Amino acid sequence: MVTKETAITKPQIKTAILDCARKLGHPPNAFEFSNMTGISYYFVEKHLGGFKQALELCRLKPTCESRRLKLPDLLCDWARVVRNLNRLPSALEFRRFGRHSEGPLRTRLHGWHEIGRAFREYVKEEGRTQEWRDVLAIIAAHNKPSHRAFLRKGGKPRLLLDRRVYGPVLHSRQLAHGPVNESGVVYLFATMAERLGFVVMYIQSGFPDCEAMRRIDRFRWQRIFIEFEYESRNYKRHRHPKKGCDLIVCWKHNWPECPYEVLELSKFVDLPKFD
Repeated sequence: MVTKETAITKPQIKTAILDCARKLGHPPNAFEFSNMTGISYYFVEKHLGGFKQALELCRLKPTCESRRLKLPDLLCDWARVVRNLNRLPSALEFRRFGRHSEGPLRTRLHGWHEIGRAFREYVKEEGRTQEWRDVLAIIAAHNKPSHRAFLRKGGKPRLLLDRRVYGPVLHSRQLAHGPVNESGVVYLFATMAERLGFVVMYIQSGFPDCEAMRRIDRFRWQRIFIEFEYESRNYKRHRHPKKGCDLIVCWKHNWPECPYEVLELSKFVDLPKFD
């Protein structure tokens, strides 16, 4: 296999093509040639104008792989790649690890995502289910209906009234799920305070909840008083004093006419998309 492509010459390409043809028993296509030799198509085009011209130089006639190969052979080649990767391969991965290019499969099945269905039907008709049971299991796991597809079909998860309800997954080492109450907001703020530019000085159960220093810029800090709420509107519902609070820290900001500065923590975390 050629590894230093910068040193590739026209005679080297010709020799490599003839060598591939001897090993394969037929003239190689561009994908087979690249996989077997490591020579990029760029150099074939640069020196010879294209792969068809390269085959003509070697006095070889291009073959149509999609007509020459049988569909079962292509499907089994794809299944072997699935087995080796332990997952469904992309077209690029099949081109790299399979014995054939992905072009004939795309053409025969009218799309890359139809291969799993076609393979499943093939092994069922031929009675080879037991032989390929591991590959069939991988295909089945990949095609398992998602929660999003379930919702699109009109499904609705049943809420168990005797179980606790958690917030959205945060993918955080400090807090697994988003807050569902004020205490969760306090804890989440504590895990994010440094990143948001705060240093907590004092926390109490009375109003205001927190005294902290906030970074204004590189050289200046300022003391502020914070009130924690799950929803910003709760500040009004709790009838807190109009003075004595500089910042409301909440999970949801639902008070459009709020006269105070609001820090909505949900805006600073990566929430999963859900519809």
